[in-house]
Amino acid sequence: MSTKTKILKAKTKRLFEFIGAVMRTGAAYPLGRLIYGGKGIWLVGERPNQAQDNGYHFFKYLRENHPERRVYYVIKKDSAHLDKVARLGEVLYYGTWKHWLMYFGCEAVISTHIRKVLPSEIWHYRELAARFKQKNKTIVFLQHGVTQADMPLMYRENARVDLFICAAEPEYEYVRSNFHYNNDEVKYTGFARYDKLHEFKLKKQILIMPTWRRWLVKEGYDIEHSDYVREWNKVLTDRRLIDAAEKAGYTILFYPHSEIQPWIDLFHSADDTVVIARDTDYDVQTLLKESALLITDHSSVFFDFAYMRKPMLYFQFDNDDYYAKHYPKGYFDFERDGFGKVTYTAAELVDSLIESIENGVVLTEEYNKRIDRFFPLYDRNNCERIYNETVKICNRNA
Repeated sequence: MSTKTKILKAKTKRLFEFIGAVMRTGAAYPLGRLIYGGKGIWLVGERPNQAQDNGYHFFKYLRENHPERRVYYVIKKDSAHLDKVARLGEVLYYGTWKHWLMYFGCEAVISTHIRKVLPSEIWHYRELAARFKQKNKTIVFLQHGVTQADMPLMYRENARVDLFICAAEPEYEYVRSNFHYNNDEVKYTGFARYDKLHEFKLKKQILIMPTWRRWLVKEGYDIEHSDYVREWNKVLTDRRLIDAAEKAGYTILFYPHSEIQPWIDLFHSADDTVVIARDTDYDVQTLLKESALLITDHSSVFFDFAYMRKPMLYFQFDNDDYYAKHYPKGYFDFERDGFGKVTYTAAELVDSLIESIENGVVLTEEYNKRIDRFFPLYDRNNCERIYNETVKICNRNA
């Protein structure tokens, strides 16, 4: 099949999906308002196939501390995370008619990703749904990662959220000052998942968790021969690193971003000491809690790791492309504000990692002070603060 034919088929499929979304909206909007309107229903979720992030932890908090609330977790029927969330309370299967009806009848939508709780993944449908957003529905954006760059998608006029949750004080100040929100629409509460980052048992495990790149996942891009795959494979197969880790009893686990996971087989290990991890086999927060040291590039998971006061290294081999094609540079400067050393070549990263292993894998005082300044809130009351702010904003919108 030619490329042009594939593109035409894909566009035709999207068109029919969009038409279907329009038709479902026309039926679900009045019915949902009639059946579920005024019942105080909250829908909580993340990506449609996941329950491991701020959505899951906030849902767990709600079920354990506010069982009187009518709360549903939105998730796909075939999700590997379904059982653990179903044990807590009501689940709402993604994309079903009940999901469509409840979406239009609920009081609040609470999600880690902007509009991921919508019953359709069609891009144009996001705008359509926004037009049908009733005035008394509250949209709470829990966030997936700490915002560290200018992101127009999250501006008030684009995101259309009523409550923007922040994890750190500098992040809060940046969003409040630059993303066009009113003061009562942005709150520094801490992330829901941070409540569970105070107790953990370390393994002799080094976690490598890089983020994705927009240009890599575009249709037709040759990701196999990209700098991204080449540079990370240099690290994963470095004999000096493998020998140093093995000698000290460490395992190295490589877990790329979910957008890169479809190409997981492009990454290689030269020894059992290095594990290439599929996202269906591991829980992100568990990996972050049990790992002794983190290596990442720009992924916001390093903020979670820093919150636990653990050491890390950055590997940023493609900064020019990253800031030009993925996310622009924001208030967070890795050299000035980062919580670990920044490296720019595979050899430099390996040298720094071996040095850290030989020195006992510890967080230095300099980076510890930076972490304290970034996270002045450090307690187990994040979910409680998010809940109180959500109730307030719901009451305001009622």
